[in-house]
Amino acid sequence: MKKKHEEHENHERWLVSYADFITLLFAFFVVMYSVSSVNQGKYRVLSDSLSSSFSNTKPIGDLSIMNLPISKNKQIVVKERPKSQDNARSYLKVANSIATSKVPKGVKVTSTERGLSIRIADDALFSSGSSVINPQIQEFLDLITGLVRDLPNFIAVEGHTDNQPIRTAEFPSNWDLSTARANALIRYFIEHHHLRADRFSSTGFAGTRPIESNATLEGQASNRRVELIVLRDTHPRAATSHPFLP
Repeated sequence: MKKKHEEHENHERWLVSYADFITLLFAFFVVMYSVSSVNQGKYRVLSDSLSSSFSNTKPIGDLSIMNLPISKNKQIVVKERPKSQDNARSYLKVANSIATSKVPKGVKVTSTERGLSIRIADDALFSSGSSVINPQIQEFLDLITGLVRDLPNFIAVEGHTDNQPIRTAEFPSNWDLSTARANALIRYFIEHHHLRADRFSSTGFAGTRPIESNATLEGQASNRRVELIVLRDTHPRAATSHPFLP
């Protein structure tokens, strides 16, 4: 009869239980992480929609955020009011203040897709054939300055003339006159009120952008103007590429 071998006692059985415990612990943390992590795709949709909704590039109310694809069991807390929302409200406040103020003769304030347009007739702003600002209009310009000073919006200043040619020593053409008048208005805001120069753009259109027919004296008078546009944009637009350029 063969003698049975004595079985050795296994002192490493605890490793099996320990490995099972580590596996369960790892699975627990994986489940907790998957439950607590935010769906980045849906969060990005919300963020982009909020920015677009309160962006100054579109009139307020064009975009609704009520139909965003947000999971009902997720809650996103906005701790701070978006700056773009404050900018939009400030822009509307300035627009209403200017529109309801005492507008001098020869000034027309309208709201356009580009922004708040302040159209000033040339005889209200300058003497005939001159780019020197009349003192009578300065009080209104000072009012505009006080309202737009704290806005981040860019301001476009555009000079226009009628189709009657001009040829003087100071202004050889209507291009020179329209550009000089736009520049004079910008210099007033920068030199007298210290507005940031990088907020402004200047363009002279001469007589190429009439708003009335030049066949009458009244139409010519309407076409001689400077337009100051408080743009809805709070950042400069990137230059569009030209098809013939690389």
